[in-house]
Amino acid sequence: MNRWIGAVTLVSVATSVWVESAVAAGEWTNIQGMGMARTFVASSRGLDAVGLNPANLAVPGRNTVTVGLMPFGAQFGVDFMTYELYEEYFTGEKESGGRIGRLLTDADKRTLLASFPDGAGRGSAHVEARPIGVFLQLPEYGNLALTITEYGSMNFMVPQDFAEFLLYGNPPGSSYDLSQTSAQVMWLREYALSYARELPVPEFVHSLSAGVAVKVIHGFGCFEIERANTRFTTGMDGILHGNMDFGGRMAGIDPIRGGEDAAYQPFPAPAGTGWGLDLGIASDITRYLRAGVSVTDIGSVEWTRNLERVVSSGVVTVDNPLEETQRDSLEDAVTGERIPGTPFSTPLTTMFRVGAAVELHKVPVLRGFLWGEWMFACDFNIGLVDGAAGPQTGRLSMGLEFKPWRFLPLRTGVSFGGPDRYNFALGVGFHFGVFDLDLASEHLNFLFSEAALDHGAIAMGMRIRI
Repeated sequence: MNRWIGAVTLVSVATSVWVESAVAAGEWTNIQGMGMARTFVASSRGLDAVGLNPANLAVPGRNTVTVGLMPFGAQFGVDFMTYELYEEYFTGEKESGGRIGRLLTDADKRTLLASFPDGAGRGSAHVEARPIGVFLQLPEYGNLALTITEYGSMNFMVPQDFAEFLLYGNPPGSSYDLSQTSAQVMWLREYALSYARELPVPEFVHSLSAGVAVKVIHGFGCFEIERANTRFTTGMDGILHGNMDFGGRMAGIDPIRGGEDAAYQPFPAPAGTGWGLDLGIASDITRYLRAGVSVTDIGSVEWTRNLERVVSSGVVTVDNPLEETQRDSLEDAVTGERIPGTPFSTPLTTMFRVGAAVELHKVPVLRGFLWGEWMFACDFNIGLVDGAAGPQTGRLSMGLEFKPWRFLPLRTGVSFGGPDRYNFALGVGFHFGVFDLDLASEHLNFLFSEAALDHGAIAMGMRIRI
């Protein structure tokens, strides 16, 4: 009986966790950087520099016009469940006739709960595409890029207590605290005009450039949990006591909200609008060493259309789930009520980025010892705005690009810290003068250990150079 009561309550609350999410900065349309574990602050060029360090747009190239052909990238992952754990505990046990169900022991359950770091599990997903990207070199006036980037993002946090309920139920004396639940989901479109030019060169460096990007942001959907101060306790007498205090808010265009006559359009009226700004500087310190610093996605989105709030509050007590009034009061408390919302604002994921890149084949002491072209780069990125799944943490990355022939760049990289923890990446490009194709994948740690299969990412991009 107690398990049934808990199931109605906790599964309903958890459902709201899995449909929420949050926005991250645009990094997955830079295919070169992704193949180097998202190392790009000093090494990116042309359209790859958009959204990361606009100062790198000033680096001269061989082509006057570059057109991006719908680069896209996708990332997903959790930090509380690996494929190894799933395969070990949830796919049954091998027998001669196939697999049979496995009965989890207390030790098995404790192993699963131990996979939740700091008492909560975090997850994220991000899909990004750039349907329009044009880069123009104007030697006397600076370089320009015009881009439209579409991205959806999700971050969520699941309390360990929810997993403990699924494994143990709610026996007398149990207590569950869901206050760590947080989530946010967004769908945004970014119209950006980026500009960079060379600056007067100080005596101690070879070049200096600065760049800026101005962005108009259209928001098409947002749902986020404002608070989830919800706790449930089952006394030794078997009576369930619950304190509900849940609040969420949402906004969205008509197709998302489920309007009967709503039809999706390529350029719908947004539910939210905002402005964004990127700033960056970069310098060739020597003929082989380049450094860059940028602050990206300064700004916010104001949501004003189709506003709604979901609220649930109060105290519930259930000692007999078969009694209809008690069952209805529990379900009403969990479901909550929808009320008209008020305009609200969400910040963009403002990032501070600093990095350096060295062309190893140009270093005097290495010249003549290396075949092809080699570039080593390292970055440090840190968020300046708290995300839905907790405060941003710094991420250090290092990447290597090797061109045995100019048309065939091979890339790899590793990163440490941030929500990804440890990340290994690989990438490859095929550059044939006027046409480029680049492929990349991150979170390939499972190549070394199956226990690391908890994240995944893939990206592909093409471009034409004129």
